[in-house]
Amino acid sequence: MAKQQGKLLLVKIGDGAATEVFSTLCGLQSKTLTVNNNSFDVTTQDCTAPGGQLWQELMTGMRSVEVSGNGLFEGGTTLDRFIAIAYGSGATDTADAIGNFEVIVPDLGTFAGAFHVNSTEYGGEQEGAATYSFSLASTGAVTFTAAA
Repeated sequence: MAKQQGKLLLVKIGDGAATEVFSTLCGLQSKTLTVNNNSFDVTTQDCTAPGGQLWQELMTGMRSVEVSGNGLFEGGTTLDRFIAIAYGSGATDTADAIGNFEVIVPDLGTFAGAFHVNSTEYGGEQEGAATYSFSLASTGAVTFTAAA
């Protein structure tokens, strides 16, 4: 695998239509994707040598994917869609903060699925651009499609 530029790691958001179209969330200067494979201990003693050394044995439990990013706040349709997912449509909105996202890791592949918007944050300095950051957590299975 050749070295890849970080700017090619893309976070895309679905438009919510029946045949969903994904567009890149713009302005992001850093992005992170974390794949978690939680484990649980299934260690048992060896019945043929009960006094012998115990070696930890693990099995995979819950799997999850987390995505985070931060960058410069740029308006537009993708950010409008993100805000609609994160904040809903008003005080009477009872929908979960869940939308479909894709994360493209260059020369590796695409992770796609439904993600819960765990947090959003906006900031700005006296002199400088307004910024935003977010964190997402998978809700349900995430598919992985290897790069061609």
